[in-house]
Amino acid sequence: MRQKNANFSKKEDKKLSDGKKTIVGVFDSGVGGLSVLGACVRLAPQFSYLYYGDNARAPYGSRPAGEIVCFVREALQLFRERGAAAAVLACNTATAVAVERMRREFPFPVLGVEPAVKQAAARYGSALVLCTPRTAESERLRRLIARFPACRFTVAPLEGLAAEIERSLCEGKEPDLGAHLPPDRSACVVLGCTHYALVSDKIAAFYGVPVFDGAAGTARRLLSVLGGFGEAEGSLGGYINKSSPSFLGESGGEQVFFLGESAPLNEKIYKQMFKK
Repeated sequence: MRQKNANFSKKEDKKLSDGKKTIVGVFDSGVGGLSVLGACVRLAPQFSYLYYGDNARAPYGSRPAGEIVCFVREALQLFRERGAAAAVLACNTATAVAVERMRREFPFPVLGVEPAVKQAAARYGSALVLCTPRTAESERLRRLIARFPACRFTVAPLEGLAAEIERSLCEGKEPDLGAHLPPDRSACVVLGCTHYALVSDKIAAFYGVPVFDGAAGTARRLLSVLGGFGEAEGSLGGYINKSSPSFLGESGGEQVFFLGESAPLNEKIYKQMFKK
């Protein structure tokens, strides 16, 4: 029997229990994946979304690969227990390090996010790719860039920018981008971390060039993978978490459930950025 949660109204509690919609789990090391969640909800509001941000251990960009794999596995196990039909690794680092392994370990589709180098290469002859150190050194990124030899890519691994954005958004402050962004004269910028997408307008202003990110592409891929799904076979029944989950239901019909100890914080930031 599912543990009752006093923080839910009866209406919200019924929505949590019904499980009539296809369930999609979205995971990130912290707040960065909210950019991907927002894109998915806009394109496919017919699904229910579980968002789990591992804020306490963010960012992942400089962590050992073995740790990242363990953290991602923990999140996907939570999604599996709650009947998810698919999971999205809304973290470029987690995608680069763990997505192929997770696809072998879990029974549902596991989608990742990739820098939008294809879109940049189709329009410009040079691009600056901003990413975390772990993504920068990944074979996955090297293979992706190699597919577009006509474009000159400059890869910039940024040690502390994701942490700066995470901290600033959580504290309601403006991030100090100038302390982290390298000088560059490329024709455009590609964002290789979902945290960066949350301040894409500021990055565009800093460089004075167009900025590309992969959130919309991930959302389109999700809709393609789950386009034939109707009601989810699984249910959100049996919900147990270390802290009270948060729920966001809007008049448009979408359902977003926030998991983990940072659920209230992630919901607050999501509403501020995507529910205006």
